[in-house]
Amino acid sequence: MRLNRKFSGKWALQSARFTDRRATAAHFWSERNRRERILIALGVAVVLLGLLYVLLIDPALQGRAQLRKNLPVLRQQSAQLQAMAKQAAALPKVAAPTATSVSKESIEAALQTSGLRAKSVAWSGDFAQLQFTEVPFNALLDALQPLQKTMRLAVVEATVTATGTAGSVNASLTLRAQKAD
Repeated sequence: MRLNRKFSGKWALQSARFTDRRATAAHFWSERNRRERILIALGVAVVLLGLLYVLLIDPALQGRAQLRKNLPVLRQQSAQLQAMAKQAAALPKVAAPTATSVSKESIEAALQTSGLRAKSVAWSGDFAQLQFTEVPFNALLDALQPLQKTMRLAVVEATVTATGTAGSVNASLTLRAQKAD
């Protein structure tokens, strides 16, 4: 009950203020002659129209101009996305490269194609153990790429030690054949 009285008192106070201001405005308006009333009404109308333009119409016009400017770029991007979507849809139709069978001889042949010769190649189960002495590091990395891509061999363990010659290393690699998905 006490809260209701408090709020009702607040509303009564605000209502009284509004009534006072309304009476003051009515008194001000009644003291003006017809010509002054017309000029004041026109001034208020101009100010309201200016506010309407600045707050509502101008931002809308600027937004439309910005959209007209951006629309060709957005259409081009949309066309590019559609073309990329078509390309992506066509990708699964292309068969994945088949992995070649892995053996000691195929590993040695792949290394020879890259210009390397392993000191030893041991193949057992799914693992291959390769040892290199005094080989260029870049050539070793280049030789690993075809082994990983075509034979689906992954490096499980690598021990690489620099030698006295610049860019030359001794390496011991353990490779594992990956299972087909």
